[in-house]
Amino acid sequence: MKLKTFYLTCATLLATGSITAQNSSDSKIIYLDLANATTELTFDSTNGMWEGTFDDDETEIESQVFSISHGSWSEYNTWWGFTASNSTDNKYQSNTLTYQYSNMALGGILLNEDGSIKLNEFGAPETSKDMPYLVGFCDTSMFGPAEITIDSDKVYEMVGAYVNLNSYTYYSILYGASPARAFTQGDYLILKITGVDSDDNEKTVEVKLASFDNGSLTACNGWMYVDLEELGIVEELKFAITGSDVGTYGLNTPSYFCLDKLAVREVMGSSVKSENLASNNKIQYDHKTNTIDLGNEDFAIIYDSTGRVVMTSSDKKSFSVSHLHGGVYVVKAGNNRLKFVR
Repeated sequence: MKLKTFYLTCATLLATGSITAQNSSDSKIIYLDLANATTELTFDSTNGMWEGTFDDDETEIESQVFSISHGSWSEYNTWWGFTASNSTDNKYQSNTLTYQYSNMALGGILLNEDGSIKLNEFGAPETSKDMPYLVGFCDTSMFGPAEITIDSDKVYEMVGAYVNLNSYTYYSILYGASPARAFTQGDYLILKITGVDSDDNEKTVEVKLASFDNGSLTACNGWMYVDLEELGIVEELKFAITGSDVGTYGLNTPSYFCLDKLAVREVMGSSVKSENLASNNKIQYDHKTNTIDLGNEDFAIIYDSTGRVVMTSSDKKSFSVSHLHGGVYVVKAGNNRLKFVR
């Protein structure tokens, strides 16, 4: 009975998330697609691990607008941050560390020809052994969070991502793997995704990957969509895992998770970061105070990225725009204009 509750819960989460992702689809959304990574990705035929995982000279994986953190200490067979995998083997393995690169969804998520997520008849993402994905390890007590930075040449806002339990973590939750115990009543595992903007402001979305409540275990055994729109415009993402099974040296449950098809949307009209946009010597925008200074002018009109007037100001040489939603705007005052990112 517990297993039935477990599987039904995951299927519901998948279908709901997939619909959300599809409804957000447009030409400006960029999905992380490791099949088109700039970094050369070749994989071990036994366990699907990226062959650069224990190359200490490899410090990141680059793909499209994403720079994905990676570190290793090959002498001690240790890595952290992210690595890539194409494993589709989600069976329980007694040698868990050797097979730590798999996920429970049997592969990475496929894309349609138009770049949108490919869904099956149940509304869940289709997977394939030919589509690599990310495996994250974020033992924050030793290595800090796993990180992904976004291309600095343009401005991007967060859309969403798919997450999944790594099979090593999954089976540790089910059966235990010293020092981790099998989950019992009250146990949980949470992934925290934090967006950091250009002023180092942070917002966090929490995702429950597993929990044991009311006598039943719920754990994510497939790709689950996470809506990240509330993070807004970010330059960096940080990933950390917290849980209930904590020991002397931190979290006992293995701090692994899987990530695929991270999605960002290019902010319309943005070509450079806001620090570079605010170069007009007549009009200035202060990011820290969200204040516009008009210099010698005393009347201004502010337009959003679609050209709609969102604000006017008269008889004020300095005024706040903190009430505006995040996005790209243009302020015009006299013969001067300035594009800025709120």
